[in-house]
Amino acid sequence: MNLSVEAVAETAHERDALLGVIAAVIRPLMPLAFECGLSARDLSDTARQVYVQALEARLGSQKRSLSDARLALLSGLTRSEVARFREAQRTLADQKQRAAMQLDQITSLLSIWHTHPRFSGAYGLSLDLDLNTTPGSSRREFSELVETACPGADVDAILDELIAVGAVEIVEGTTIRCRSRAYVWSGNDRVVKQIDRAARFLEAAATSFASNLRGDGPGSFERTVVSDLPLPEDVRAEFVKMTKEKGEAFITELDTFLSKSVNPDATPTQGKRCGVSVFFFDEEADKHGIDKGERPQNGQSAQSGRPKSAYPQEREIDVLAPPPGIAENRGASKSNGEEKK
Repeated sequence: MNLSVEAVAETAHERDALLGVIAAVIRPLMPLAFECGLSARDLSDTARQVYVQALEARLGSQKRSLSDARLALLSGLTRSEVARFREAQRTLADQKQRAAMQLDQITSLLSIWHTHPRFSGAYGLSLDLDLNTTPGSSRREFSELVETACPGADVDAILDELIAVGAVEIVEGTTIRCRSRAYVWSGNDRVVKQIDRAARFLEAAATSFASNLRGDGPGSFERTVVSDLPLPEDVRAEFVKMTKEKGEAFITELDTFLSKSVNPDATPTQGKRCGVSVFFFDEEADKHGIDKGERPQNGQSAQSGRPKSAYPQEREIDVLAPPPGIAENRGASKSNGEEKK
């Protein structure tokens, strides 16, 4: 087959680069994988399961058949493997949904407690609430807050979780007082909940990066600042302190805006949920081999991502169709009668 050498080389380079991204995302999690006793086979099965899940979603969006046989043919897996991965994914999706729901309920409740005029006072201070109906009391009940923040949720379960993480305290057996706006886990299931949370927001970060690379949409905000040179320990400590203080203030400002912009008493019928994540990171000096001349100066930000034109909107319907450059060369070869086997 007479193909463009440049097109093939570019495609191979992009494939290698993407595999590098996947490896970079997985690599920091390896110490945790070792501690949890995960084997290479466990990780391989997870990758194949995700591939089947994504392939199933893509075929579904194209109104194509979703049988195990078709998925096996397109993925290169056996039918038994596909069936096993699809069943495992359904179970995992249920667990993931329950974990996300609990996180959403608690964070929404704490946010509304500090911003809603019925449950907060001046300067965003949360008001004390009655544990149960108390004759003659001017305070609102905790159950009212739960119904406002997460209608239909189990009041006792929400309260137990808030007490378990130290976000609230019960005063004199009648009053519930909020101690923290942040939802920070503790106890035996702390690690599991932290892992669930990390999975959710790492996926969100990867989704934004992938969307920006593909250019499908207006593009998400994406900025990073990295020091030019390794920092002395005292400067690093000061920078860590600054990121905590300013990062917390920034997130609180965004949270307050969202809480005041959306009426919790009314359920929106359309639109998307949006969010922002802020995190600090350490990086080995010259880990990525960046030349000093290409680095942004301290205090400046850099935006990653290829131009939107680099990844045009997909037009082919075949999930295994070759990249556009290869497809065009193949068509040209056929029209000129030069196709070779």
